[in-house]
Amino acid sequence: MAEMLRPFQQRKRMTQVAEMLAKALTNQPKTVVSNYDIFRELWVIYESGTAKYLRSETPSREVFRRTRSLLRREGIIRQDRDYGSHWRLTDRPDMPAEDVICSVDPFCHIAHLSALQRYGLTDRRPEHLLLAEPTPVLRRTLVRELMALQYGNAIEDPECDIEPAKAVKHPEKVRGRPISISTTKFFSDQIPIKGSLSRIATVGQTFLDTLDSPNLSGGMSHVLDIWTEHAAMYLEEIIERVARAERDIWKVRAGYILEEHIGITDPRISAWANFAQRGSSRVLDPGKPFAPLFSEKWMLSLNV
Repeated sequence: MAEMLRPFQQRKRMTQVAEMLAKALTNQPKTVVSNYDIFRELWVIYESGTAKYLRSETPSREVFRRTRSLLRREGIIRQDRDYGSHWRLTDRPDMPAEDVICSVDPFCHIAHLSALQRYGLTDRRPEHLLLAEPTPVLRRTLVRELMALQYGNAIEDPECDIEPAKAVKHPEKVRGRPISISTTKFFSDQIPIKGSLSRIATVGQTFLDTLDSPNLSGGMSHVLDIWTEHAAMYLEEIIERVARAERDIWKVRAGYILEEHIGITDPRISAWANFAQRGSSRVLDPGKPFAPLFSEKWMLSLNV
């Protein structure tokens, strides 16, 4: 008799957990979720102790897969059309491309010309949605930190079968919009966009990014126009971020543009001249060859 009841009890247990998981997914803000997102919600359910008939204190990946399959059969989730390894909540309206991208990739954000446009710093409209993400090496570090924050010592426990966070492979288009994603080995300052799920580089970070990749910001001539017109308004944000710049050449380029090109006088800016290198072949525009026109103070070829 007990053997006959066991399959029914198992179905009952799985149905209750699946219902709780469906409710948890409905209460979170994303329209598209990853396997890691779903497993995390399932983990919280187990951790809360509110579900009945559970055989363990934490879910295994096998339990996760069975529960996910039930949600799929019930039409609660379906495979996303742009991100095949992710899941679309069927009762949610779709979101703009940038919200979907930032939902599925917690380390990706709007950057470069797309960020400049959002801040009203350019009147150019990029053909692609430009975003930035960390290099694989930096991403692995960020993933470890994320999992340690969410699971604590459980990630080191061999008894805990945790679904790992994985790198996201982005398609060429999301929701019909072409996207272009650059990588950086440095962590970028970014903030959430109010009323959306998107993240964007801060104003200071956006100005700094123009010094590293002017080609992604409309070209160096356009970058100089942007700095000339808007840098004074955002001077404190620029100085604060450039002061923390991971590469000395960014400080030299910023110093030249602010002090010699625009004419802003500030001892904090002048101090960046200490990072200039005599006899170097440093250039203002990293995408163009060295030119004879030169800034003596900043020891920089003005190759624009």
